[in-house]
Amino acid sequence: MPSLSIDERIFNYRKSIDFYQINFEKSEEVTSNKLCLNQTCDSGSFKFSVNKLLLNLNFSIDRIYHHNGIAYDYYSRNDIEQAKVGDQWKLWPLPNEIHQIQNNRAMNDIETSPFVPSKLLFVDTIYVMTDPRLTERHANLQKALSRQGISVKSIEWRMKWNLTTCNSISSHSYVYKRLNLKNKPLNKQQQRKCAVTMEHVDAWYEIAERKIPLGLILEDDAIFVPFFKEKFARMIYAAIHSGALRINGTCAKSKERPISDNEWIDQNPMIVIGTCFNFHGQCFQKIFSNAPPLLSTHKSNPSRCTHAYLLTSCSAQALVNQIQAQNNDFWPSDFMQNMLFPLSSTLQSFWMDPPLVYQGNQVFDLDNLSSFREQTYMSNR
Repeated sequence: MPSLSIDERIFNYRKSIDFYQINFEKSEEVTSNKLCLNQTCDSGSFKFSVNKLLLNLNFSIDRIYHHNGIAYDYYSRNDIEQAKVGDQWKLWPLPNEIHQIQNNRAMNDIETSPFVPSKLLFVDTIYVMTDPRLTERHANLQKALSRQGISVKSIEWRMKWNLTTCNSISSHSYVYKRLNLKNKPLNKQQQRKCAVTMEHVDAWYEIAERKIPLGLILEDDAIFVPFFKEKFARMIYAAIHSGALRINGTCAKSKERPISDNEWIDQNPMIVIGTCFNFHGQCFQKIFSNAPPLLSTHKSNPSRCTHAYLLTSCSAQALVNQIQAQNNDFWPSDFMQNMLFPLSSTLQSFWMDPPLVYQGNQVFDLDNLSSFREQTYMSNR
């Protein structure tokens, strides 16, 4: 029997999905992320696992699949039939695991998360850049977060700007002041990018003004890898223990010269948990599906698209300060970060590998969501 092409496999997968209603099984102890399909027939209801359907797909470094709000990539393929994260993630222990390793000694030096409404460790607010008309994306994102055990009540939906409002005469002064733009008109391409850029920049200002200890910024087509919440927690504790992340509000002070490209401690961090175009840190062992997780510094080229990243109040303030330090050309949010970080004397970017979040428009979407194929922020509404 001839082997099927990837397009044929995806077609067969979607055809199978059409006959079933997707549900998640949850154990009493943990959310296993095992997918099940419910089918009703004359003999009653029974469950049919879709794990084999997913495992039959062709996984590679640059091929990611979306199903039910979960991004299945090369590094999470082995998570499909598992009830817990792979052993490689235990290189970044959780506090209770450190407690066990230290033979029950006191953990006074281990910082633990206070209560946060998001139910995502240390994250006070989740900002989502979006547009009011993209209701399918909103529903998909809410479903994805809920299934990861993250509260959607903590979401700050950012949908103030669109093509018209961002380029209107009444908004001109505000936009130019906020971005500290040079006094020249935006071209057509820049006008199209104005809305999503302003949503991001407004979030930076708010995190700084409200002194939010840690904010997660997402775009509305974000999808998450299996066991996202636990992998995120392990990453956060690793960043805190290594000195890369400070939650207590102590900011790195401005210096005469920018910090070095590999500065780890004396900096104000952005942690990029998403990726695009198969970008990875140079030291990440990307050819191995069980590659150990890694944080790496990227001051000179900080952005890896802007669909999923973390800012502290210190790093948000440093971004705002750098915006106001010079008159700027207009750049979309990711290019703006690439311009601002090298100029700043304190900003540092850390990339998380393997990534925890992907963009819906850069994956093989097995659910066939029409809005993932839609160009956003182009509407006048």
